[in-house]
Amino acid sequence: MEVTVLYDDLPSPNPGCIKGFGLSLLVQQGGFRLLFDAGSSPDVLLNNARVVGVELKSLNAVVVSHAHLDHTGGLRGLPARNIPVYVPYGQHRGLVSWLHSIGFENVVVVRDLQELGGGAYVMAYPESAISEQSLILESTSGSTMLVGCSHPGVHYMVGKAASRGFKVERVIGGLHLSDQPEYKVRSVVMELKRLGVRGLIPLHCSGGAALQYGRLLGLVREEPALCRSYSI
Repeated sequence: MEVTVLYDDLPSPNPGCIKGFGLSLLVQQGGFRLLFDAGSSPDVLLNNARVVGVELKSLNAVVVSHAHLDHTGGLRGLPARNIPVYVPYGQHRGLVSWLHSIGFENVVVVRDLQELGGGAYVMAYPESAISEQSLILESTSGSTMLVGCSHPGVHYMVGKAASRGFKVERVIGGLHLSDQPEYKVRSVVMELKRLGVRGLIPLHCSGGAALQYGRLLGLVREEPALCRSYSI
C-alpha cells in the first residue's frame, strides 16, 4: 500500500509540483485508489497528480477529513463525480449541500466507524468542537492513520482508535500543532510514542517543532515532502 502527498506547502523533490496551503493524500493498493482530502485549489491538485503520474478520474472513493476549504476546495476539479464521498457527522449539513451542488450525489455521513473495504476504515470524532474523521489503513506492516488537521487532538484520535482495537503504528497528515507552545508539542509527540506510534509524517499544519521532536524521539524516519510517496 502506498500513500502519496498530492497537496501541501512543503518543498518537493519534483520541480513540477506546486505548493499550496492545504492537504491531499492519495492511497493506492493494486487497482484501488482513494483520495483523502483535496487541498484548496483544483488547479494545484490536478497539476500535482499529473506530475506524479496519477489519473484522478479512476478514484474509487473520497474521504473528507473535515469541512474546511483547505481540505475540500480541490474537489471542484475532480473529473469523477459518481463515487462515494465520506464526510464526518457533526458540522456536515453545509458540506453535504455544497458537495451536492458541485455534482457529488453519493455522499455518506459517517457517525462512528465505517469499513470501506480493502483494509480501509473511516473513524469519525463528532464529539469534537470541530467534527473531523481519520482514515485508518490496515496492512501487513500494521495500521496507519491519515489525519487532516487533528482538531480533536491527534493523541486523542489515536487513543480512540486503540479503544476500538486498532494498533496505530504510523500517523501521516496535519497535527494542528504549528501555533502551539513548544511544551505542548513535545507532550503530544511523546504521547503518540507512548500509544505505540512508531512512524510519523507531519504535514500541513503540524509545524516545525512537531517535526523536530518527531526526529528526536525516533518517530520521523522519512522526511515529509510534497509529491513524495510512502510505502506502508
